Amino acid sequence: MKRSAIVTGATGFIGGKLAARLLADGWQVHAVVRPQSDTTGLSDHPDFVLHHYDGTTQGLTAIMTAARPDAVFHLASLFLADHRADQVEPLVQSNVLFPAQLLEAMTATGVRVLINTGTAWQHYEGEPYRPVNLYAATKQALQDMLAYYTDARGMSAITLKLFDTYGTGDPRRKLIRILGDAVRSGETLDMSPGAQIVDLSHVDDVVDAFLVAAERLFVVPAGANETYFVSGERYDLRSLATLVREVTGAPLAVNFGGRPYREREVMEPIVLQHEHHLPGWAVTRSLRDTLPDLLYPA
Repeated sequence: MKRSAIVTGATGFIGGKLAARLLADGWQVHAVVRPQSDTTGLSDHPDFVLHHYDGTTQGLTAIMTAARPDAVFHLASLFLADHRADQVEPLVQSNVLFPAQLLEAMTATGVRVLINTGTAWQHYEGEPYRPVNLYAATKQALQDMLAYYTDARGMSAITLKLFDTYGTGDPRRKLIRILGDAVRSGETLDMSPGAQIVDLSHVDDVVDAFLVAAERLFVVPAGANETYFVSGERYDLRSLATLVREVTGAPLAVNFGGRPYREREVMEPIVLQHEHHLPGWAVTRSLRDTLPDLLYPA
């Protein structure tokens, strides 16, 4: 019997890759989108079922009733590295209110399986909980709500905490794309002194983790509430620039120290313990092997 999934954040890079993978694996995929969202990548595919979020719990409940998903993959969020005062409302609306409504809609319709997306930025300087910014604090707020819904409402949830991600076709101005643009343009790139360590995962490995998490929730007892990190390879920025030069054979001019570290810069990701790793999942794509396609896409 074909499984059904609701995916929030399907118009984003990771969410879109996950939705496409679910379709390829034979799932029926329902994408919850905002009316103003650019759904070009989804509406071009006839097998996606699009549902527009009207801002209400009742609207989400109606979507949940129509879709009757076996699992909900929650990837939608508003990311702000640094927020302004006028951005507090949309940040809370996107990262706290919307998922709270989603959890209520799941409860009302008997949908019990949720794969949630967290961030390693909930762990500034490796602390058990110390948010780097308000965005990270809102992601923690959702996990706090999950503690209630799994304990009192019989929901089962896994939160996957992501570090940095990359992949072919990534429209985001992320580190790998920035370095690639510098290689192609030949322009000198101003960067921080470069001592910070970044944790990089290929998007296909991240998608694998979401699927492994879903399969795990189908067999664990109801009420499970687990958290795992999706960790890939770690480089300091100087070593990463060296790797790009080695793989491409092209010059890459980087002015390390040309810009300061940002406020509350994450200098080293949290040190992971055995219990932080998702059972049954492993990294299978290396940055060295995938860099040529990333930097010089066909």
